[in-house]
This record gives sequence, C-alpha cells and structure tokens, in this order.
Amino acid sequence: MTPVLATEALVAGYEPDLAIVRGVDLAVRSGELLLLLGPNGAGKSTLVKAIAGLVPVHEGTVRLAGVEITAAPAHEKVRHGLAFVPQTENVFATLSIEDNLRLAAQVLAKPRRAGRIAALYAMFPDLAARPASRAGALSGGQRQMLAVARALVVEPSVLILDEPSVGLAPKIVGEVFERLRAINRAGVTTVLVEQNVRAALAIADRAAILVEGRIAHLGPAATLAGDPIVAELYLGARRATAQ
Repeated sequence: MTPVLATEALVAGYEPDLAIVRGVDLAVRSGELLLLLGPNGAGKSTLVKAIAGLVPVHEGTVRLAGVEITAAPAHEKVRHGLAFVPQTENVFATLSIEDNLRLAAQVLAKPRRAGRIAALYAMFPDLAARPASRAGALSGGQRQMLAVARALVVEPSVLILDEPSVGLAPKIVGEVFERLRAINRAGVTTVLVEQNVRAALAIADRAAILVEGRIAHLGPAATLAGDPIVAELYLGARRATAQ
C-alpha cells in the first residue's frame, strides 16, 4: 500500500551547507497518528517544516499519496491536501474566530466555504459559541483549537502539528490531545511533533525518535512507552551496565 505521506533520503536545513535533517526515510500510513519524538535540536520541527515547504530541501523527496510535492510551495501543498499547524503564530491574533476561518477558507471554491466553516463550528463548539471573539483574547487551548480548525478548513488528507501542547496546562493538554485523536479517528492522517512524551504516546499509533537529524528508532507507540530505548535516546537516561 502506498503511504499517504513519505520522505525518501530527505536532507533539509536553513543553509545549504548545514543540514539539520540528514537523510530521513519516513512512511506515514493512511489513517494513522505518527508521533515524532527526540531531544531538543534533533531536527523534529525542521523535518515537518521541510515537508510543509517552509524549510529548504537540499536532497531527497517528499510524496503525498504517491505524488511528489518536494519543490511545491507551501500554499500549493495545502491544495494537495497537506495542512500544517506551526508551534507559534498559528492564528491571526487581531482577527475574530470567524474571520480567521473565513480567511483560511479562501482556498476553497466559493460555494463550499460557508458549509465548511459550519462543519468546523460543529466540530469545535467552543469556537461556535463566540465567533466574534478576537483570536488574541482566547485561552491557550482555545487558540490551539482555532489553529487546528483553520488547518482543517481544506479537508486535508494529512495534518501535521508542531508542539501543540507548548504552554498549556496539563488539563488543557489532555483536552487538546483528545480532540486530535478524534480528528485522526475521523480519517485525517496525523503527524505530531511533541515533547510531552507520555501524553502523546497515549494517543499515537506509532512513534519515530529523531536523534541528530536521523531516525534512530521507529515502532508502535504502545510498546515504546515502556521501552528503555526511549529512555536512552529521548530522555537521556543511561542503560544499566553489568559491573
């Protein structure tokens, strides 16, 4: 089966002579939630930004449903069905919830816009209850949900999120993750970069650990949760050695 999203020998970084992502091969299955873990500086955010068209790719390919989109600009990748929610500056803070969604819906044919926004209000009742509220006045969790709603306007086949739990209270993190799992279970293939390892592993199908820009380990999330490899590669723990 063709992966819905795949990278092959992907090399990327902000400068041509300074690769941060170093030959990553990654295949994301249709309908799964894939978690990207790794220590700070491992290249997680750079990898997903390169896939989304926000960081230069120097070598390798990115394919969406078998179609190469490596060199496509970010706005064209959205039209192909790839949605990306960055860690920061992911909503227009001075605009209302309604205007944020209307702006995102501009990529759709005009007859589809109102219906799609209505569907998102049904999915996110907290947003529907206050459409005129300014995005900058929302709580952290509400703002994150607006960012996700904006990404979902185009009905993407793949949703990529970069650290959606940053700065959120533990209770709100749980609510955000529950919503992301529900979106994934509704059929949206999801790639999640996250530092909240325990909470993220609880909702993921598989997890990949990046170390120094390379995939160091890939496996089912359920088994990685108690795997000493996770502790060693991600948390920096040392394996016990015989004396």
